[in-house]
Amino acid sequence: MDTIARAGVPGLTKAENVIQIAALIALSIITVWTLYMVPSWQGLGDPFLLAAVATAVTVACLWLTRWRGSRAVKFELAWLAAFLVGMPLIYVMGWLAARHHAASSWIWVELLGLAIYAAFAALGLKNSPWFLAIGIAGHGLAWDSWHYKNSAYVPDWYAIACLLVDLALSAYVAARVPAYREARRIAKKN
Repeated sequence: MDTIARAGVPGLTKAENVIQIAALIALSIITVWTLYMVPSWQGLGDPFLLAAVATAVTVACLWLTRWRGSRAVKFELAWLAAFLVGMPLIYVMGWLAARHHAASSWIWVELLGLAIYAAFAALGLKNSPWFLAIGIAGHGLAWDSWHYKNSAYVPDWYAIACLLVDLALSAYVAARVPAYREARRIAKKN
């Protein structure tokens, strides 16, 4: 088996590592585009600006955890689960910031989304990292696309940017599943 022992997870093939790096590069490019798409950096308390910054920090953390190899896999999974919970939380914060312009019934939709994606995050940590990949992709495909041109409090630029980030991040998480499983197997041995 053709494996890489350096800053990766022992036991992964070169092809798996290349796919993971390619997915992370794609995520990085989309994140930079997202930061460029921000219409104004004037309202730094805006939850959607904070989300854009949190995405950039997350991508930087993913590069660092990848570089640290199997020692950082547990941290990476926890960070991704927190990020998945934070995604719908941004929408709740957006509703709260614009509650005078938003229908009051929408807060219940946002809270339901928060509960659903928090469940995916918990399942991703406890059972399988596939729940993280599915939850992140589901947030983009179901949540972001549904809010696009359908919400009084979620800017369209954000819904599109978040959709693209979610799909790229989900692809990265899916590509990392072998690394997560191998790291868990090694941890159980020790």
